[in-house]
Amino acid sequence: MNKAAVFEKLSTYVLYVLMAVSAVVLLLFYFHGYDNTVMVAAGPALDPAHTDLLMYWMYALLVICILCAVLFALVQFFATLKTNPKSAIKGVASVVLFAALIGGAYAISDDAPVMNNGKAFEDSAILKFTDVCIYVQYVLLSVTIICTLVSLTGVFKVINKVKA
Repeated sequence: MNKAAVFEKLSTYVLYVLMAVSAVVLLLFYFHGYDNTVMVAAGPALDPAHTDLLMYWMYALLVICILCAVLFALVQFFATLKTNPKSAIKGVASVVLFAALIGGAYAISDDAPVMNNGKAFEDSAILKFTDVCIYVQYVLLSVTIICTLVSLTGVFKVINKVKA
């Protein structure tokens, strides 16, 4: 069995394990019941019993995703650097552009308090982070829509014919 087949089987098993754990956590969250009553503006409300478990599992998946993305990007960068340095620099340029997008979003984000259930929410770090996430999502969604429209219009086919 070659190396690629081993990694493919391993990644398949890891995917199955992550999906099974996710399914169990979601089933516990939705069907296990409620553990306490909290007060909201409309009156008492019930909290699902395993909200904290679900949140921690989502955090764990996010960390795993980020670590894998960074690790595989570094491996790909160094592998490409050996064979095609120009292409490797293009990959670094995309990371730099994304960092610039996050920096620009941070520069224009606001940490002004907002009203939540009749109370002012004043945690400036969370407010700033939320604004950054929203601005980055707006930009990425806009770029995705523009790229989709450009691709659907066939502009790339015309450019490739001109190059040939």
